Amino acid sequence: MTGLSDWETGKPYETPISQVFFPLLAFLFLLSGFVAASTFSVIKAKTSLILELSSAIPASLSLGFGTLFLFMAKTKEMVV
Repeated sequence: MTGLSDWETGKPYETPISQVFFPLLAFLFLLSGFVAASTFSVIKAKTSLILELSSAIPASLSLGFGTLFLFMAKTKEMVV
């Protein structure tokens, strides 16, 4: 099917990940984000920028995706 025929038939979008797993994914991402953020916070001040970024970037991404999945898990329960 083409995109236009999908649009005309009104086929709804289906997520590649089942909505049942959103709370679990939120917990795992937030947990890994907090662990990575804690390792970032204990790095000494006079370390290399690469070492700091290798800890800060995964922490930021994990906390961001964890928050996203947390919001999607909460809206799933509200919207029926």
